Parts: sequence; C-alpha cells; structure tokens
Amino acid sequence: MKATIRYERDGEQVGTCEFPILNHVMTLRAQDVPTGLSHLVMRIEGFTASSGDDGFFLVPSMSNTGCSTLTTFRERPDTETAFRNQVMPIFGVKHGDGAVLAVVEGMPFEYELVMGVRGGEYYLYPRFLLNGERPFEDIVIRFLPVEGQGVGWCELARRYRRYQLDRGACEPLRERARRYPVLAEAAQGPEVRIRMGWKPSPTTVPEQTEETEPPMHVAVTFDRAGDIVEEFRRQGIDEAEFCLVGWNRSGHDGCFPDLFPVEPKLGGEEALLRLTQKARNYGYLISCHTAPTSGYSLARRFDTDHLTMDRDGNWDHGGYTNGGLSGGRPYRYCPKEAYEKLALQDFKDMGRLGFRGIHYQDVLSIVRPVACYNPLHPLNSTEAGEWRRRTLELGREAFGGNSSEGAWDFCVSALDYVLYVLFRVEQELPDICDRRIPFWHVVYHGIVLYNSFCATVNAAVKSDPTLSLLNIQYGGRPLLYFYSRFKGNGKDWMGEQDLTCATDEELREGVRRIKVGYERYKLVRDLQYEYMEDYEELTEDVARVVYGNGTVLIVNRGSDAFAWQGHRVDPMSFTRIDPA
Repeated sequence: MKATIRYERDGEQVGTCEFPILNHVMTLRAQDVPTGLSHLVMRIEGFTASSGDDGFFLVPSMSNTGCSTLTTFRERPDTETAFRNQVMPIFGVKHGDGAVLAVVEGMPFEYELVMGVRGGEYYLYPRFLLNGERPFEDIVIRFLPVEGQGVGWCELARRYRRYQLDRGACEPLRERARRYPVLAEAAQGPEVRIRMGWKPSPTTVPEQTEETEPPMHVAVTFDRAGDIVEEFRRQGIDEAEFCLVGWNRSGHDGCFPDLFPVEPKLGGEEALLRLTQKARNYGYLISCHTAPTSGYSLARRFDTDHLTMDRDGNWDHGGYTNGGLSGGRPYRYCPKEAYEKLALQDFKDMGRLGFRGIHYQDVLSIVRPVACYNPLHPLNSTEAGEWRRRTLELGREAFGGNSSEGAWDFCVSALDYVLYVLFRVEQELPDICDRRIPFWHVVYHGIVLYNSFCATVNAAVKSDPTLSLLNIQYGGRPLLYFYSRFKGNGKDWMGEQDLTCATDEELREGVRRIKVGYERYKLVRDLQYEYMEDYEELTEDVARVVYGNGTVLIVNRGSDAFAWQGHRVDPMSFTRIDPA
C-alpha cells in the first residue's frame, strides 16, 4: 500500500513523491514538508473505484454538525465536493468483501476530504490546508482493515469504536457511571433546560457598556423554576435533570465571561440556593449553563490579552462580525487562557450554589478547534482542542458530569452528554453522496448520552409525532427546553413550537405532554448502557436497531402497520424484542 503526495502552491502543483505505507500507518514528518505550500494532497492507494464496482466511500460529516454519508459507485455525471469539517477524523472505503477505515491521527483539524468522480472513476482523498506554513506536527494516518463477507458501514463504525476504546480515548457509560453516579441518574430521565432571561439577540448594541446595555427580558425567575420542579413532581416524573440557562449576570449570553453576581432580576443568589435545594430534595439533578471561551466587552473580567487572534492579528469573533448576540459582539477567548484565567476560578465559585448534575459548557464541542496566533499565548489547533477538553473535564469533577453543544470527538473522553449530535437530519445531499447514515450514533451509543438533532428538542410537545420516535430510533435521551425560542430575528434553530410557563395552565399542559414522552422513554432507557451494533432502514419509515445485549427495536414512523419476523409494529410506535 502506498500514497502519492502532491505539493501545491496557490492551486498549482510544485512537486510530487510516492510514499510507502508500512504496517498500516503512514507518517509524513513535518520537517520533510517543504515550506510555502498552500495544500498537500494525499492520493492513497485503494481509495479509488470505477463506476459499477461493488462498495462505497464513507465521509463522517458533510459539514460542521452534519450527517455522515455513503457514496456508492454507481453511474453518475462528473462531480466533486470538498468536506471541510469532520467531527470524527476518519474516512473509509469498501471494495467487495473488504473495507478500510482511515484515521487521521496527526494534524486532525487541518484537512478537508475531497470526493468526486471523473469519467466514471471515483476518488476520495485528504487535502491538508497549510496556508504557507509547515505542519506543526507529523501528518499521521492509520489504516484499519475490516474484512468479512457483506461488510458494511456498521462494521466500520464498530471498528472505530474499538479503536477509540482500545487507546483510552473514551470509556463505556456503564463503567464511567460507577465512578460518577450522576451519569446513571441522568440516563433515567430527560434533560430539561430552562432559559431564564436574555437581552435582545441579535443585539443592536455590539459594544455594550453599563449605560448602553439593553434591558434583560425575564422569562422564568428562580421561584418560577421552582414551580416547574414542583409540577414535575406532582405529575409523577420521578427522574429528570434541570439545567438553568441565563442564571448569571445579564442572563443568557449577557455578560460572559462574568457569571456573578447571580442575576438579581431572577431573584439573586438566595433564590437560586432555594431552587437547587428544592430540586435535590425531590431527587432531581440540577445543573447550569456557562460559556468559558466566550466574552463581551461589557464584562468586568474582559481582557483583550486573553483573546484568540487569527494569523492576521485580528480578534476571533466566532463568525459574528456584524452585530452579535445578547451581550454584543462576541470575542473568543484562547482556550488555554479561558481554562487558566476563568474556568478554574468559576468552578470554585459555582461550588457554593448547590448544583449537582451534568454541567453544560457552551460551544466547546460544536466547532473545530482553531489555532491562536496571539503572541502572548500561541496555540496550534491540536493544543487548542486539548485545552477545550481539559476545560470540559472540570464540570465532571465539580458536579458529577459535563456536557456541551456538539459531537466533535476530539473531546469525547470528557463528554457525558451532547445537546445535539446533528443540526439537521434531513440535510440536503450533494450530488456525490447517496444516503445519510447515523455513523456517530453507532460509534458512541453506550459511551455518551445525547439528544439526536435540533429538531428533536421539545419533541414531546411538537405537533410532528415522528420526532420523538426518531430520537428513540437514533438512541437519544429526551431533551426539553423551556423558552428555546429567544431570537429576535426569528432564526430559532430548535423549532417553532416551544415550552412556556407564563401561566399555570401552560406549565401544567407542557409537563403533561412531557410525562407522556417520559413514560415512553422508560421503556428503552436501559439501552443507554448498550452499544448500538447494527442499524438498518427497512423502509423509508421503518428502521431496525440492534443493541449489544441482543435487544432489537423496530421503529415505525409510518401511517401503516408493519410486520417483522412475526411481530406487528403499529403505526407511529416501536416494538422492543428482547432475546429469549
């Protein structure tokens, strides 16, 4: 096995060489790469095919938080797509009865996958983006062969899971929960987020001061959140975790990195302590939301010395160059500085507030780690990812578990819950792709708790009955969100139908519908500890999911009954078949 390496500068080839792959590992030393390159292309033997061949290419994510896809080698017009953000550093190919999974171990955030077909010839290769700089570490790709008749994408997912477990990158949920009992409690019931208060978002005041700061809208005070807890208890939802969003100074995204004082308009610290004590007295978990790498110039702790810079010396605004969020135009803190200067102290300070649960740290796992060029604390992208992972770990040690927004797996050892694995399950496919697959879900079910998609947030109260079933089909834990909608421009990515509690009637009805979903989840919650071993879509609306203990779920999201091996599955339902 070998690879052909092509050196490029501004789109033109300036050199090429053949490179051997020994013992299934390819290592290109950083010092051997010429300087001044824009791209380094690796065309790897075996990652090609001809139209009509049996097999497929696997791409782990079409976009940031995007679906995994398969491309079969059917006849199709010439086309090509580059996929930049890979939440798992892998790609794969199947030929006949054999397959290979490639894992990018060195420079894992600095490449894109190029897949296309020209004149009936298919190709898939990584293209490293060097931007004139020499690689900061060796480029290493490990190749994991998977043999066997009928090998498919689930076999590749199981192989990657085994690779991650064997090298200690993650640990089964069952084992982790023995050391951190919060995780076992969380798996029993839904995550319930409560957005308490926020300023207008997007803001009309990008650089706010205490004089120009817009007023904060109060949606749920700490006492009202106590009413939510009481209603859960009254209606018999015995297991749940509450996460307070916007409990801090100026509400959600209001004044980071400042957290304190606890927002007085919500009731202040004494009311918060009453709430956390009430939740714990009833046996519920209660946690909170922070964002350690986000900052606004309004904050008392804001300091430009701690910010991330790009290669041109500009502050990193996280893509918000015009306008911003509730607190104004956001600035991204260097993850090393955020850990050392902010997070360590924050977790000490939050320790007095009575939280016990899976603490939530925003953003850390949903975007690709990027280099920090601030001369006071430069980091490459691999180092940036490591500091994010270390920051996430603080939540587990402080409160029993930790979570973040997305599913990038550079930090999977520190993740206990993912807010949403995918943004959109029905993401439009480029011409080169044939079908979406839940590759991440098969890899990490039984290791990480998760909600499957943005659309399945508040599935229990949405009018589309297929959403709750879809989350069960993909192995998700229910996620409810009081006041998920808060954007002033209407771009509320978690859906239009919401949970609210402005009146007691709204609260009772919302919890009643949550209870229905809770009772359904109780039928499958023990499977959170099992690996997902096989997944097959039997029809457009029916899927078969097989777990490591032998349990089979047949999920029917269609309008007609479905029969499978003597079992009837009613419309809009699922059937659980346990081994004899």
